[in-house]
Amino acid sequence: MNIRDLKYLVTVADLKSFQKAAMSCHVSQPTLSGQIKKLEEYLGNKVFERTTKSFSITPFGEKIIELSRPILDQVDELTAYSRQSKNPWSIPLKVGIIPTLGPYLIPKFYLYLKKIIPEARVVFDENITSVLMKKLKNGELDVLLLATDESSSQFSQVELFEEPFWVAFPIGSKLETLTKILSQDVNKERVLLLNDGHCLRQQTLKLCRDNLKNYAPEDLNTIASSLETLINLVAAGEGCTFVPALALQSAWTTDMGVLVRKIDDPNAKRTVSMLFRKNFSRIKQLEELGKMITYQSPNTVKVLMK
Repeated sequence: MNIRDLKYLVTVADLKSFQKAAMSCHVSQPTLSGQIKKLEEYLGNKVFERTTKSFSITPFGEKIIELSRPILDQVDELTAYSRQSKNPWSIPLKVGIIPTLGPYLIPKFYLYLKKIIPEARVVFDENITSVLMKKLKNGELDVLLLATDESSSQFSQVELFEEPFWVAFPIGSKLETLTKILSQDVNKERVLLLNDGHCLRQQTLKLCRDNLKNYAPEDLNTIASSLETLINLVAAGEGCTFVPALALQSAWTTDMGVLVRKIDDPNAKRTVSMLFRKNFSRIKQLEELGKMITYQSPNTVKVLMK
């Protein structure tokens, strides 16, 4: 007994014709009839009662066909999964990404990905690093796009690119008069921050540590959860803020009365990386993802991935 013969049985039962079943299975009718006869001999009972003009399914045959259907369904499922594995992009890739990266990075590479691999299926989860890390650990996500170093014995981390920080400030700010902006120049201004949990907040605080002496505690209790909110506050004259280079592609840089300048400080940057479990089975797919991201990166960033 083999899977092919069970397929012949079920097809004959469904089409109620040996001739049609043979055509559907792409074999000759004598071949199909011969294989079914051998199977009946092996089973020790008739599946079909057939004459030159008609055929019917025996009670024994009805049970055999009923038992065969789930077996064939499982074989079909196994075959489909095997084919998907040959093309990993047909299996959903679950990507976690931080909020200060998602709106600016995703449009850069995702349209390109869908253009060259139309069948690609990617599910994005935008959240702060601590939440994404938990989801990666328990298998809810396959890979993270982060701007902090989270490497460990459990995870592999691949650096994609370095992204410099720029400072955004309103028209009329003292920063507007400077041809070169240093970290100490920014320290003389009121720096607006994202709320706790965002890695950009910690990176900004690190660069502006000298300015912390001038902050009242309530000044650090910001509730902004997005760069767009901070930019709106900057446009309203509330201060300045640091923005990663990718965010410069957004519409706010043209019509909100906000100016941007690169900070002349080698430490004013962040490294964007992919993080994934070391036992993840689709490493080649992640390599393709990384190459697509870096290929679509603007010239304002420095590509690190080889």
